[in-house]
Order: sequence, then C-alpha cells, then structure tokens
Amino acid sequence: FPVTITRSKSIDNANDFGALSRENGDSLNNLGERGLSTFDTRNMLVLSALWDINYGKNPLFKGFQLSTITRLSSGRPYNLLAGVDLNRNGDNPPGDRPAGLGRNVGIRPGFAQVDMRLTRTFTVNERFRIQGFFEAFNLFNRVNISDIDRTFPPDANGNFNLPPQDDGRYIATPDRYRDAFAPRQLQLGFRLYRDWE
Repeated sequence: FPVTITRSKSIDNANDFGALSRENGDSLNNLGERGLSTFDTRNMLVLSALWDINYGKNPLFKGFQLSTITRLSSGRPYNLLAGVDLNRNGDNPPGDRPAGLGRNVGIRPGFAQVDMRLTRTFTVNERFRIQGFFEAFNLFNRVNISDIDRTFPPDANGNFNLPPQDDGRYIATPDRYRDAFAPRQLQLGFRLYRDWE
C-alpha cells in the first residue's frame, strides 16, 4: 500500500500562464503581488494499492486483482477580482481586487477521488491469455469543483459583498460554483495477450 502524504506551501508574485498572468492589481508594484501560488496545495494524500484475490480452491474465485488510486487534497487558492478598473490604470481586463485584498486570498473546495479497477485473467492455452477488466473512475461520484465565479464587483455605495472567511481565507461558496470535474465513469474492456516465445 504505497501512501504519499505531502504538506507544502508555495508563494510567488506572478502567474506565468494564460489569462491569470494579467491579474495584477498594480503592474508597477510586484512586491504587492506576493501571495500564495495558484497551484499551492497545502495537503495531499495519494494511496495506491493492489490486491491479488484468490479464495480457496474454487476456480471461480481465482485470478482476480483489485487495485485503487485514491487522492485527497486540500483546496487551491483563487484570486478575488473586482471586475472593474478601481485604480483607473487602464488594464483590460482589470486585475483589480476588491477592498484592497492581497493576491490569491481565497480558497477553493478540496478534491477527493477514488478510482478502482477489478481484473481477471483467463489462460486459454500455453500461448494465449485473456484479461477482462472493469474500471470505475470517481467511484463515489463526488462533485469536485473545477471552476468558480471569482468576481465581486462593488455595489452602488462602493461596498463589496465578499464571501465568508475561514482562518483568514475567503471560502468559495456553492452559489459561486461554475463547473466540476468528471462524474463517475465506468468502463468494461478485454485484452488478448500472446506469448511469442
């Protein structure tokens, strides 16, 4: 049962990919952009396991293998945006943050997924084997959020309706969820193996 547990923290002052690289509150103040990296994942656990299942002498219960990869990780940071050019520096799209917040002070929901595979190998003769397999991805059909609405524009009085905080981080609430990773997926297949010797 190999288990990997990671506890980490990543800090930077810029995103180096895609549209996120333009989300600067003030392009002339790089020190003000110092914050958690977009890919910062504070805690992660990955478990992989393989069981050979052979029960007694009954041939119906021989040749099975059950394997799993399970991943649990804490949420990643997100950048809260005002959606308007608050400091009037002409950036487009505006990278200004509401209420003078720092970069990536929000936290997305965590991620949890269990993938499992059951295989059975049948020997046809000394040269041929057939392997049947059944796979389940996201076995428990957990909703893992992949995208959220990060824009919090000011109201008519210039106030921002910000999400609740937990330990100083702004939580992405369900009304802000916009997309999710794949739901449960099932797959059945067969492979033919030939011994060439």
